[in-house]
Amino acid sequence: MLDPRAYRCPEDLSAGSPLPRRVLIVGSCLSSGWSHYIAHSPHPCPSDMFWLGAVPADPPQPMADYHFQIVQLPLRFVLPDLAFARLPQNDLEAHERLFAHACAAMRRQLESGMRWNVEHGLLTFVFPFLPPQQNPAGRLLPRYDLRNLAWFVDRLNQELERELANYANAYLFEFNEVLATHGRRYFQDDVGWAANHGSAFNNYDTPHDGNRLEPPTPAAELFELKQREIMDAGWAEMVAMWRTVAQPQPVKLVVVDLDDTMWRGVLAELSPDAYPTTEGWPIGFWEALAFCRRRGLLLAIISKNGDATIRTIWPKVLRGRLSLEDFAVVRINWQPKAENMADILAKVNLLPGNVLYIDDNPVERAALAAAFPGLRVLGGTPMLWRRTLLWSAETQLPMVTEESARRTAMVQAQVQREESRSQLTREEFLAGLNVQVTFLAIDSAEHPRFGRAFELINKTNQFNTTGRRWSHAEVVAAFAAGLRFLAFEVTDAYTDYGLVGVMLLDHSGLAQFVMSCRVLGLGVEAAAVALAVESLRQHGASIAFAAMVETERNLPCRDLYRLCGFEAVPGGWQHPTEPGLPLPAHVRLVAEAPEGEGEGEGEAEAEAEGQAEPDAEAA
Repeated sequence: MLDPRAYRCPEDLSAGSPLPRRVLIVGSCLSSGWSHYIAHSPHPCPSDMFWLGAVPADPPQPMADYHFQIVQLPLRFVLPDLAFARLPQNDLEAHERLFAHACAAMRRQLESGMRWNVEHGLLTFVFPFLPPQQNPAGRLLPRYDLRNLAWFVDRLNQELERELANYANAYLFEFNEVLATHGRRYFQDDVGWAANHGSAFNNYDTPHDGNRLEPPTPAAELFELKQREIMDAGWAEMVAMWRTVAQPQPVKLVVVDLDDTMWRGVLAELSPDAYPTTEGWPIGFWEALAFCRRRGLLLAIISKNGDATIRTIWPKVLRGRLSLEDFAVVRINWQPKAENMADILAKVNLLPGNVLYIDDNPVERAALAAAFPGLRVLGGTPMLWRRTLLWSAETQLPMVTEESARRTAMVQAQVQREESRSQLTREEFLAGLNVQVTFLAIDSAEHPRFGRAFELINKTNQFNTTGRRWSHAEVVAAFAAGLRFLAFEVTDAYTDYGLVGVMLLDHSGLAQFVMSCRVLGLGVEAAAVALAVESLRQHGASIAFAAMVETERNLPCRDLYRLCGFEAVPGGWQHPTEPGLPLPAHVRLVAEAPEGEGEGEGEAEAEAEGQAEPDAEAA
């Protein structure tokens, strides 16, 4: 049987993932028990608890010590006692007025609880309100109507999520979904207490009723309560949400076998009328792969089969539900699977630690795991594959950016580009590539492209000059201290790669440079460094210092600054800002259009030739 705590949050892919270091809790009676609980949970974590309305200017520990905060707004502060129950049942306008009052009160309470999020950018998870388990006015009355308190609270939660969209780095923690999975009856108190209390049932009443003629039976004996189990599941959900945001060990590529993995049986040995059914787990698995692709994960196939045979079989079995074009790379041949995996990793520029391989054969899984340390493998019971793919934090993203949505097409174009490269000299290849680089200055978390830039910084391992991961709060504080991002987008003759690079510039120089390996070798990294040096010159620096910290994974960028003419110094590299660095002749620079200008206006383009200086506007 599956561990109930991990039912919604599979841990198959999270071996070695970090745990939260410390958290803040702001709330009321529903959240007061969490501080003690998480300190003694299977994933223990210290916390500091504050009551809503009594949030101090600063928490007891430095803000950098907290990985996130939990905010819980008491429904009682938003919906006064009996305010709903005393309304006439058929007076819809009165219910609408009460709903407007509740929304206004919710916004005020939220503003109070979000103080540290606003001031420090602290990652925040906000509890929803708990709707009653039944319509207290009667089970036969309309469900989707404000006169039903359950729907009233559901609508209030919708407004809460809309309001949260006005805050950065804040997410709704759907505790109601956890309760739906594990059973409200084992936790919620509206069976005996007022619905607007909206908390966990316990034996609070027992000591207050000891003088009755018939002493009441404690709630824990009347009802089967499973508060610890449900709080286990709730804390696992919060840890999974934090991992989804922090991206400590993301899966970026899912590679699948075919026979007894994509479908039942070895289909090449069967006639079409003998194909096993695809009902059950196969269609569920296909749908999971489609959702992974929709999130921005790459898909690939490695199968020992005849390519032509499979291409004939595929449409007869999948029937349009998935196409081979949905997979970024397809290797269907009789070569050893390790050779195919090595080829795929080279083609997509990924490390084994960012890859999940799914195969029904334990021998093949063991061989690939041995050949590629860090590779995650999945096999065994196929009924579990969908859950692992869709519910694991390691396969999820906090947002789906434009680049994420187009990732498969971009990688397919990248593979085509690399095939062309192999047939031409480097000079011929670059001359016909038509590389265009657009630079964007980002100095606040409100910039529309900040989300993608932040995602890239925290997901990039190989071309990452320091390997540092940033929390949202750290970036907000650094922006206030003068940090700025010089990000860039790239297009070439094959595709638009989107935003693929970010340089972090501060008072000391180039503090960090991250870039997607999809554009490695196109010369854009040299153009980016030249623009960074020019930008530092404009900000008064005479020397451009570039930090370099060698990690286990960042081999591709270790020679970057040497190749750009920098001199090695302790902690990194340096270069005078006068004169500027040359730009690659094949790279065309375009500056971000100033806000408010129409398409094509405000562009500062530089056809870079030889020793051409970087365009000052573009920097």
